[in-house]
Amino acid sequence: MANSSPENERQMRGLFLVPGVYLRVMADTVRQMGHNDRALYEGLEFGPDDLKANDSRVFVTDAAVMVQRAQRMAADQGLSFMLARELRVTIHGTLGLAALTSPTLEDALNSIQRYLQLRVPFVSVSQTDAGDNTVLHLKMVQDVTGHYSFLLETVTATLVMLAEQLIDRESAEQCGFTLQSGKLPGVKVRLSRDEPPYYRKFADQLPVAFEYGAEEDTMIFPKALLQAKMRLADAEASRMARDQCEFEMQKAIREQGDIVYAIRNMLQMTPGPLPSLEAMAERFCVSSRTLKRRLADKDTTYREIVESVLKDRAIQLLRYTNQSVSEIAYELGYADLSNFSRAFRKWTGKSASEFREDGPDPAPELGP
Repeated sequence: MANSSPENERQMRGLFLVPGVYLRVMADTVRQMGHNDRALYEGLEFGPDDLKANDSRVFVTDAAVMVQRAQRMAADQGLSFMLARELRVTIHGTLGLAALTSPTLEDALNSIQRYLQLRVPFVSVSQTDAGDNTVLHLKMVQDVTGHYSFLLETVTATLVMLAEQLIDRESAEQCGFTLQSGKLPGVKVRLSRDEPPYYRKFADQLPVAFEYGAEEDTMIFPKALLQAKMRLADAEASRMARDQCEFEMQKAIREQGDIVYAIRNMLQMTPGPLPSLEAMAERFCVSSRTLKRRLADKDTTYREIVESVLKDRAIQLLRYTNQSVSEIAYELGYADLSNFSRAFRKWTGKSASEFREDGPDPAPELGP
């Protein structure tokens, strides 16, 4: 894996790794679309052969480089939908098995919601009740590549394609939904991005219609359809697969090592406003109380870590951009300029304007 120095490894272990098989499939897809997939690996310390093993893992930063290059080559050809079509259920390992053998579609989605970060560490999924529907909210928590739209389009397309493949037709019909012509009736995908030019080329091939220009990125499932059985439902096999996913999850969390460093690293890759303590605790699959206790053991608090990241970010923006103080405050998540001004003076002993005029000191902190 590239960037494998001890310091980088300390930052990127556990939930900061991406299964190599996804990158291998992406490279194969790029090649099938008529491009030189070898160019995706240039400068990285691994090649196609290193990604053949099912247990291969790649640092998020290296995965980001490959995704960025693949986007440049094939984004306007619909790479997201082409890739989703190639990401068959068996590629997802134990998570795929857990979904494949789940008793119902609802159980499959619950497994995906909890364990998706094992496969796609930069996406978080939450669920809300909306009357007759269940809404899955998808958010990028580490937009390290700058390709937010591509990644969410790929993830949502993959999920609806797998759902259409795995759901039992007869059971769905008993729930009031007739599945035919490769469609999932009642299911919706709503994305905040503008509709891409290539979408119409793929629209008829997708199980559901994608709606663009939405306020947030969501997937909507009728509750009645969620009760439909999966084609290969096997409660015992599903339980064993979930147990294995849980083991992987807890192992990944343990491998974060220094919890302060892990949280800081995650926050540094998250655009403002930064997540709450509760949201971060959910990301680490622990209660907010447990996270508070683990940080107290390190003689710090979540608020202190957040403020340290905000301080560094504010100083960098003041030093290297021409953004106004108001624009910087807004970008950092401050709704009130006066709150940002008070915070900045507390951090540096200067106002933001004075800091910009007087020079670079104090330098931003680079460690936890």
